[in-house]
Amino acid sequence: MINSTSTYTVSDTYPYECSCGEHYRTVDAAYHCRKCRNYCVFGYCTHVVDIRNDSVVRGEEPTAEQWKEATIRAEARWAEEAEFIEFEKERHNQARAEWDAARERERVEMAEDEMWDIQDSFTK
Repeated sequence: MINSTSTYTVSDTYPYECSCGEHYRTVDAAYHCRKCRNYCVFGYCTHVVDIRNDSVVRGEEPTAEQWKEATIRAEARWAEEAEFIEFEKERHNQARAEWDAARERERVEMAEDEMWDIQDSFTK
């Protein structure tokens, strides 16, 4: 339990920071960060920093050139993913519209059948 007179900082409990900036209690947990898949341009955790002394404790910090190349690849990958998501949305919207139209045709046919049943009941 934290003493009310002490000052709590993130580095007290979560001193290890992964490539995407998430903080963890252990080096191993930071190095296997799942958020890096989405938030780091490399798609994986490249290094872990001990924020208490700003030293790299696992992995290797990428150079500026490596970051630049990875950023270009990541932006292309993200644009491709966004395009695919937009395509899937359109496909879903089209299928939904077709389904709605089929349900409306079914509703109209049922209403017509009811009217025929009513008419037939008077002619018998």
